[in-house]
Amino acid sequence: MIVLGIDPGTARTGYAIVQLKSKPILIESDTIITPAGIDMPKRLKMLYREMTDLVKKHSPDVMVIERLFFNTNAKTAIAVGQSRGVTMLVAANKNLMVAEYTALEAKLALTGYGRSDKKQVQEAVKKYLGLDKIVKSDDANDAVAIALCYLKKEFAEIFV
Repeated sequence: MIVLGIDPGTARTGYAIVQLKSKPILIESDTIITPAGIDMPKRLKMLYREMTDLVKKHSPDVMVIERLFFNTNAKTAIAVGQSRGVTMLVAANKNLMVAEYTALEAKLALTGYGRSDKKQVQEAVKKYLGLDKIVKSDDANDAVAIALCYLKKEFAEIFV
């Protein structure tokens, strides 16, 4: 099984490709960055193109997207919502199953505490994947965490 994890944003979208064999394996993770100086429709088009290319390259079985839990900044919430919409459109166009979890759910699944800080989540991701170092950037690490959250909830026996 191949999982595409997404930490959505219009300026920075983290992504991760995690393959489940006998244990989860990180295939690729990075951040899609759109330039601040261009208008929103062009940024969203860039994101759509990049996401479509990722899906074509890796043929994931499921896309797992971080759900916006709460945000006091309405402008940020709207921008994240637009990014989520673009990624969901890519999934719909490729007939991918979509799962959604909040950051709190991912933190709880990986660390046992829903209010864990970035460092704790980075260390949990590193541990679950048997990596030598933490995943850079924060956006990419969050995408890996959301993918692992899905795998842990669906295939708990591999995380024993």
